[in-house]
Amino acid sequence: MNSDHTTIYDIASEAGVSIATVSRVLRGETNVSPATREKVQQAIERLNYRPSSIARGLTSKTTHSLGIILPKLLNPHYAMIFTGAQEEARKLGYTMSLFPWASLDTDAYNPAAMLIERRLDGLIVCVEYSPKDHDELVREALNTLRRYMPVVLIGCVPPWYDFPAVACDNAAMMRRIVQYLTRMGHEKIALIGGVKEDTDPLRRDVGYEKGLADAKLPYTASYRVFGKGTAEAGKAALDQMLDGLKREYWPTAVIALNDLVAMGCMQSAREHGLGIPEQLSVIGCDDLFCAPYLTPPLTSVNTRQQQTGARAVQLLLSGEQKRETTDWELMERASCAPVHTGI
Repeated sequence: MNSDHTTIYDIASEAGVSIATVSRVLRGETNVSPATREKVQQAIERLNYRPSSIARGLTSKTTHSLGIILPKLLNPHYAMIFTGAQEEARKLGYTMSLFPWASLDTDAYNPAAMLIERRLDGLIVCVEYSPKDHDELVREALNTLRRYMPVVLIGCVPPWYDFPAVACDNAAMMRRIVQYLTRMGHEKIALIGGVKEDTDPLRRDVGYEKGLADAKLPYTASYRVFGKGTAEAGKAALDQMLDGLKREYWPTAVIALNDLVAMGCMQSAREHGLGIPEQLSVIGCDDLFCAPYLTPPLTSVNTRQQQTGARAVQLLLSGEQKRETTDWELMERASCAPVHTGI
């Protein structure tokens, strides 16, 4: 018989014992008589049975398999996180499976049952900000998963999520970015992209408003446009802003949710006749591989995605119940300059 297709059902039939008895032998339990154990072992040898990795997991209580849930797989930011997680898992003797999950609160596609059936040894979940009315649904999905396997969160993790996490302090990061721009003389600073979220103290808008307050600048609602994290959304958002303002009120600097949004903003600026950075400074986030090769090279925030993925694996396997804040670095390039007073 082909060992690739031999199952414990075949072993049980060959040895004339129950499936439960075969399972006890494979687990090395002692409550099986020597004679019965010998029959099962002989059947295993005759049929050349080799347990699959899943079967070994069922008997040893571990599969050496981890999973990671990431949204928006077209964004290279998430590919970098996966690369770091996969490499760290490999070093530690584990495989890493990737599961796309655009939203934890999507009724139409909730893969929790599928993930539980995989009998993973642990799961990393990338959390993004959700509207307030969806927050409870997200936490319910996470708590369901946690009943079956260890879970570590990464990304934009609100402080009230009671999970080990490698989280972003987007508020602190945004405050520093605003300070960077105000030191160059910018007073009309726009923030484009992201979900309107009213409660998390670590969200970008908190840092944006604090940065403006540090410089004694007013918050201007027309300079804050929410939207998706795509280049198309970034272009549409800046188009909307510039078309809705008189030229003298146009921002002199734009902070984008991520590098993709920044790319869209740069295209919009060019179409409106704005030179970058002479008339509009642009800052992205994530420092994607393409950022240094744009025209001009894009100033961006390196959020250490690969290190985040690796550290999440370490927390998952260590069982540490702690929350860590990811490191980041502003990569200064030619898309930002001191404010130009000629507008």
